[in-house]
Amino acid sequence: HKVRLVDYIMSETSKDFEAFEHPETYQTKALTDYRYTGSNPNNYVCFGSEESVCPEDNLYRIIGVIPTQSEIGGEYINRVKLVKSTYYTENESGYLNASNKPSENGHNGLGYIWNTNADNRWETTPINTQVLNRVYWNSLKEYQNYIAPGVWYLGAPRYTSNEQYTPEDFYYNERSDTKGQSQGMLSYINNIGLMYPSDYGFSVGNKFSNTIIYNNRSNYISNAWLYCLDEKYREWLISPEYNYQYVATWSLHVNGTVVFATSNYSNRYFDIRPTFYLKSSVLYKSGSGTKENPYRISINE
Repeated sequence: HKVRLVDYIMSETSKDFEAFEHPETYQTKALTDYRYTGSNPNNYVCFGSEESVCPEDNLYRIIGVIPTQSEIGGEYINRVKLVKSTYYTENESGYLNASNKPSENGHNGLGYIWNTNADNRWETTPINTQVLNRVYWNSLKEYQNYIAPGVWYLGAPRYTSNEQYTPEDFYYNERSDTKGQSQGMLSYINNIGLMYPSDYGFSVGNKFSNTIIYNNRSNYISNAWLYCLDEKYREWLISPEYNYQYVATWSLHVNGTVVFATSNYSNRYFDIRPTFYLKSSVLYKSGSGTKENPYRISINE
């Protein structure tokens, strides 16, 4: 009996899995998605390896079951959204700063710059075009067949002092008609992206959906599974910013909040975690979702 992964997850009544209802936005209708929340839910998937012990580099985590489109104006399909559980680094693209030179806050400088010029468009950053959708994508080989192209919303939340945004505010602005300062696209179809600010915001739980992330940041450090790495410095998110005096992009900060970062600081080498949607036909094979016994999946083509 074949069971789709999306159906298996929806049938698992886990205390770490919550429904989030979102109002209509400029780019989306009113939608309900289902997200893993809390400090360490059982949402691990082994992706890209069939080894009996899943290599750490092949461990991913399920952000949730999210209604997504594969084309603008297309049908919404409930898809499993995955994020790599560790940071991605590669040397092939030529864009990784692996010099380990000290950077801000003592970070070792390993990571990626958004752009060398003042441009916060997702569709032109080498992180998108060269790193994620070329080198990383090619490295997946036959596992490319598991991934569905998705519409990535590129509405631009605007800078406010201390980022006075709730997770629901971010969600609404990401799907708004406000373009980033570089006047990029409002939406973009691609295979691999990065997390939204709202993905991070919702991961601490539904009851904080309308609490300002900045005011709640210590709670995120201890209780949001997407704030998951001790070595965390800064991590790029997919959303551009609208009106800060320097061209900026949103990022995740070590202090637990979501902050803007100017897109062309020469020493802003931030981490990235590839994020993507699985085809709805992907099957559940085995596993309990723990790090030691992650979900195993297969493709039903």
